[in-house]
Amino acid sequence: MRGRAREAQSNDGAILRAAREVFSEWGWGAPMSEVAARANTGVASIYRRYPSKTELVNAIRVIALEKICELAEDCAATAGTNDNPASAVEHFLRRHISEANGPLMPLLGRRVGSTDEIDALSDRLEVALAAVIAIDRRLGLAPDHYGPGDLMLTVTHLRPALTLDRERANEIHLRELDYVLAGIRAFAASGAEPSGRASDWDEWLRMNNADERA
Repeated sequence: MRGRAREAQSNDGAILRAAREVFSEWGWGAPMSEVAARANTGVASIYRRYPSKTELVNAIRVIALEKICELAEDCAATAGTNDNPASAVEHFLRRHISEANGPLMPLLGRRVGSTDEIDALSDRLEVALAAVIAIDRRLGLAPDHYGPGDLMLTVTHLRPALTLDRERANEIHLRELDYVLAGIRAFAASGAEPSGRASDWDEWLRMNNADERA
């Protein structure tokens, strides 16, 4: 790209990065004026590109879903092989803590509904996570009752917002991950089940959307 197209893409990227930061800090009540200030643009420019807060939030959700899909697919393709016989679940969770942004959905998910694009990415993510878990089941590292919904809930519980710098927060998250992985493997070895009713993928989607399209 060149000229105006390249500039427009750069401006859009700046808006989305700024919006993610501001929504992470403020939740749904995030002011567009703060997003505009951090993106070094005007509020009117944001609304020309994203006519509503919902459209802006869903654009952020699409980017987040695309990234986590790519991460899960890469982990499923590279872990559990002869060259890398390690746990795919562990590989996925460690990389997610180290590479991904913290989750926005606890703040925003129930404020907005789904879209066809988000539905398609959610389906893609379920398939990718199932492939990750299947590797660990073959290795005897994950029980049969641990599914994609459980894995996303593990992500959510491992990534709370901490008032610490990213390096120290990641150190804490990775330490807690060691405990979580030990528990998952203990259930796989013993054949026991944890308390409570399991959460399936449909329930996970309902947690993250204001409507019932899932």
